[in-house]
Amino acid sequence: MTSEIGFSIMSEAIRPALEPGEWKLRRSGPISLDVVDRIDYIVIEGPGGETVKVTGADEIFALISLANDALPPEDPRKITHGWLARIETVRDMIHDLAESGDPKLASLRHELAAGWDQMAQVLSAILPPVSDTDLLDDEPASR
Repeated sequence: MTSEIGFSIMSEAIRPALEPGEWKLRRSGPISLDVVDRIDYIVIEGPGGETVKVTGADEIFALISLANDALPPEDPRKITHGWLARIETVRDMIHDLAESGDPKLASLRHELAAGWDQMAQVLSAILPPVSDTDLLDDEPASR
């Protein structure tokens, strides 16, 4: 289903990535979160019992980015440049309201716009780069 402004509308709710019991155990199938000496490790077990450990904020963030890229293009959970564009639009609208609207609300609107800007920055960091020739739609770049 597509809305009049050109983006997909989900017809079904997206289920949580982990069930409550999985959150409690910090484990979902072969993927778990372990803590050793107050350092978080993502542990991925292979089919033969081998394990890979990922640690460090930059490496874990890279894993998030690559996991997102691995989702099929039609998966509604996939973070896309289209999502980013919509978040940037909302941020800009709130910022414009702060500048031209009721002065008493300007500070709150700037704070709200800053939150939307932070979301846009995180999504931008997760997504692959876009060249000037790429379209900002929900289609992934060819691999």
